[in-house]
Amino acid sequence: MGPRVLLAGEGSAEMSCIFAAAQAEAGAKLVVLDLDGSASRVPGRATESYRSFAYEAFHVEGEDAFHGELVCAAYALALDLPSDEEAVLASAMQHLSAQSDMATPASLYEVLGGVEGFRGPYVDRLRGRLAGLKLLETARSEPFELTRGATVRFDGAPYPQAAELMAALFLAKLLAASRLAEGDQGPVMITGSHRLFRSHGSGSGRQRLSGMLLDMGGSLVVASRFLLLLDGKLAGSLPVRVLSSDAWNREKRGLGRPAGPGSYVVTDLRSGLDRLLIPRLVRGRESEGAEPRGRAPPPASPELTKAVVLEVSRSGRASRQSLIDYLSPLFLKADVADEIDRLHAAGAMDLEPVGDGSGPAVFSYRLTGSGTKLLMELTG
Repeated sequence: MGPRVLLAGEGSAEMSCIFAAAQAEAGAKLVVLDLDGSASRVPGRATESYRSFAYEAFHVEGEDAFHGELVCAAYALALDLPSDEEAVLASAMQHLSAQSDMATPASLYEVLGGVEGFRGPYVDRLRGRLAGLKLLETARSEPFELTRGATVRFDGAPYPQAAELMAALFLAKLLAASRLAEGDQGPVMITGSHRLFRSHGSGSGRQRLSGMLLDMGGSLVVASRFLLLLDGKLAGSLPVRVLSSDAWNREKRGLGRPAGPGSYVVTDLRSGLDRLLIPRLVRGRESEGAEPRGRAPPPASPELTKAVVLEVSRSGRASRQSLIDYLSPLFLKADVADEIDRLHAAGAMDLEPVGDGSGPAVFSYRLTGSGTKLLMELTG
């Protein structure tokens, strides 16, 4: 059984990219269920939209009771079904498997409305939940071998619950496939995991899927920006924790050594040891339609532009994360991140390595000639 790792805090997105890049370099068959889109910017990684394989996610072999039960648990997990409604759904799945191999919301909705014995308030509530998901796309597609390794994006779903349901169904498919892999299952990473395994979730579907996920043979990485929203039982079952500075400082609350902005603390619960980590830089892959270098989009505001270039000029070692942390009390974090990228793309700032070269490469921003000129214009 491979290591079980938790990536938590505001810096978990960057650490997810680093983990995916390291797996790509090692040639590992990493499967990423990317709910928040954070792991889809890694060069050298195949990225697929969930729409390309939605048909396969809904497809259930008629005689495969194991996979059928996991599909039922996936619906219960995504829809946060109480045990009574989950029991009704399990019965509907048995009827469905006798007449169809597609466990779509529309098929389940029809079964619940047309089969003798499915009556009462629990059925009505369950049909109401399924009605909002009836229009999910299920066009036939090529089979997707989840064990080969790929990144599947769910952040492009039409609404949040659709993304959560499709991610849960892909997880059910992956668990069913790993059962047949006989120890050949590669590492698995789930980003935005708090949206699936919620701290306030109900029913047994969550425990069933999370328990099987932990029992899976390969390595497992669970990433979440919001540790308090993640199921505590799942988080507590991951012995290796990589916490960004905000999550570490919140958890310790003055009882341990604080971590500086842009750094991480690796904790091994098996030994109780903590270690400070400053990660390497991973250059993200530009998305389609991105502006080329030197043709950046308009700035968010002159005040934000001035704050970023002033802080880069003032600080000798301003990393991306440290700039975001420093300016987030005054501006939205997303705006600060976009402005940093805009200034870098425009050539006003550049990255350069710092340190003596004896350890991992660490990069910080510095102003270029055009950046210095821009600073003089904004402050003059």
